[in-house]
Amino acid sequence: MDIVVVIILILLFNTYLIKLLSSRFIHLNENYTKVLLFIHFAITLGYIFYTIYSRSDSVSYFSKSANTDEWLSFFNTGTSFIGFLTWPFSNALSLSFYATMLIFSYIGYLAVLVFYIIATENIQTQKLSNGFTTIELLLLLPNLHFWSSSIGKGSIILFGLALFSFGLSRFNRRISHLAIGAFLVYMVRPHILLAIVISVVLGLFLTSSKTIKPIFKWLIILVSLGAFYYLSDSVLQFTDTDSLDITNSSTLSHKASELGKASSGVDLQNYNIVYKMFTFWFRPLFYDGLGALGFIASIENFICLILFIIIIKEGITQFKNWNGLFKIMVFIFLLTSFILAQVSGNLGIILRQKSQLMPFFFIIYYKVFSDKQTKKLMQVVK
Repeated sequence: MDIVVVIILILLFNTYLIKLLSSRFIHLNENYTKVLLFIHFAITLGYIFYTIYSRSDSVSYFSKSANTDEWLSFFNTGTSFIGFLTWPFSNALSLSFYATMLIFSYIGYLAVLVFYIIATENIQTQKLSNGFTTIELLLLLPNLHFWSSSIGKGSIILFGLALFSFGLSRFNRRISHLAIGAFLVYMVRPHILLAIVISVVLGLFLTSSKTIKPIFKWLIILVSLGAFYYLSDSVLQFTDTDSLDITNSSTLSHKASELGKASSGVDLQNYNIVYKMFTFWFRPLFYDGLGALGFIASIENFICLILFIIIIKEGITQFKNWNGLFKIMVFIFLLTSFILAQVSGNLGIILRQKSQLMPFFFIIYYKVFSDKQTKKLMQVVK
């Protein structure tokens, strides 16, 4: 019965939210948001069936939080924080596993929606022949929704990354979004927030003072350097090493080694950096043979490989003209990919962790696609 109540509340809240967002963001396509919601929860249903026949961390998160009386005992970085977020639903409200899954899934949907808003607010292109824009189609790809539709790190860190990016796009008016997003990312994976901070500094250093006032530029850089100093200690503790070079972390290396023993394991530790990154971004491919889920993922990865080639071909020359937001997104995608590739010894883990970064990849491609459209239009006008 609680599942029905949760579904009704989600639909009512989402209807109000979309009406509110439509009044603020003129490029928001209300019909598309309905398609996005439908696709996300259809894939959520698939994930629920997946948990029935396969081992899922979602079950352990729910069970542990439901059977623990002390809420604050979960308040810590990493896996424990998911228990902290689950506890109010599983314990205080005594919701069922599936009702709680729907709530976390809706958070995942909100994350994708925020990335959609970021793209439409900062990039405008013509609709394709089917009535959708390129970014609208890319954000419907299943891997992004599958791994953000359950109780776990996926939906939370994706939401944190989305809020942080949303705040970054208008940082002088969205400080609260930046702060909440950074907090969520830090609590789930401190080393990822460290990579984001470094990306912000790199992106701003390469951004012209014509697109951002020097006082704001250097203020953000100083705040980022302060955050770097604070985060460095947390990352050292999290990775159990005395160096910020996480590739030397015995804890993470052991984790990668253990993951590599799984049925979908890959020996990333012995790959060179080029093939390691290729594996993280574009595998599994058809030759990996991981059943139905692997075949669907292979189709999506093949599409992403084609997009990547287009980005390299068209985007390198455009990069210098981009504003700070897009430059930072490029660095976030590259640096976090490098970090996560160090500990992803299992193709299933690769799919899960990569999904958190793919919105950045899609937006980068959308920017390249938009610039190419604009260039063609200018040539026609001339």
